[in-house]
Amino acid sequence: MKTPIALLGATGPVGQKVISLLENHPRFEVVELVASDSRIGKNFGETVHWKDEQPLSDRIALLKMKSTSELNSKYIISALPSEIATEVELQLIEKGHIVSSNAASFRMKSDIPLLIPEINPQHLALVDEQKTKGRLITNPNCSTVFLTSAIRPLMDLGQIEHINVVTMQALSGAGYPGVSSYDLLGNIIPHINGEEDKIQEETKRILGEPHKPADFSLTVHVNRVPVVHGHTIVAHIRFKDHISLEKAEHSFKVWKDKWPNFYELHNTKDRPQPARDLHSQDMRVHIGRLKQGGDRQTIGLIALGHNLVRGAAGAAIANLETLNKYLGEL
Repeated sequence: MKTPIALLGATGPVGQKVISLLENHPRFEVVELVASDSRIGKNFGETVHWKDEQPLSDRIALLKMKSTSELNSKYIISALPSEIATEVELQLIEKGHIVSSNAASFRMKSDIPLLIPEINPQHLALVDEQKTKGRLITNPNCSTVFLTSAIRPLMDLGQIEHINVVTMQALSGAGYPGVSSYDLLGNIIPHINGEEDKIQEETKRILGEPHKPADFSLTVHVNRVPVVHGHTIVAHIRFKDHISLEKAEHSFKVWKDKWPNFYELHNTKDRPQPARDLHSQDMRVHIGRLKQGGDRQTIGLIALGHNLVRGAAGAAIANLETLNKYLGEL
């Protein structure tokens, strides 16, 4: 039998992607859906504006929308907006639920893991410090996932001093209906509220020790671009000492061998590209344009990933799998 899952924020883009990714999952099955009060008691299919590439199944479409007070499932994935998640997720873990959250509300709280299972699994031990009956775990900001995953293999080569980051973030990252087409078509918006601070703080927390952030510095510029799905990260990583391109390439190959379904390495000069290299359930971090920077202490690269999958819904699912294994419940 599959483990029943409740999903909070089911009608949004991230919630829809969770439903799509769990449709044929070997361990989990969505059995309860929660959305706004105005939808309670209605069939999900009647209330959702379904946008995911995968069709909505009849089983999910017929599920009645519930309030959080009606939930029976022990395990919960939260795709709630942060302003709602702050109160709701805390109430649920106090009642004994195990919550994997995509919201930003608790990402920087010292006893709650900000987790990418392949990158910082040692942070999972923070759940043992939580005093609530249940447990809470979070995944990072959708751009932070791809940046930190690109940096981690290079940390094996030497001490990083500074990282310059420029993001090109897809419109689906703004939710639905998101940014006005009049503002974004044929245009780039060089600001996303709060995003630069999130990337700076979360990157240092993920790549440090559980209670000690990494000590390198970052300069971050973010941009919203007219791409449907896929966040592209341009990064230049400066080291304290000289770093050869050959060693950087070898380190990524080692990590690719370690996590063959996590990294996808591209060697051609014009890749990776969102339109060509991502698919609708893509959990990979695509790495390309690896090169020596302006000096021998700098490595430049491109990282790309699906912001709704590895950057959000898929990350929350992977974290829940990892947490349940850690707790000995899978």
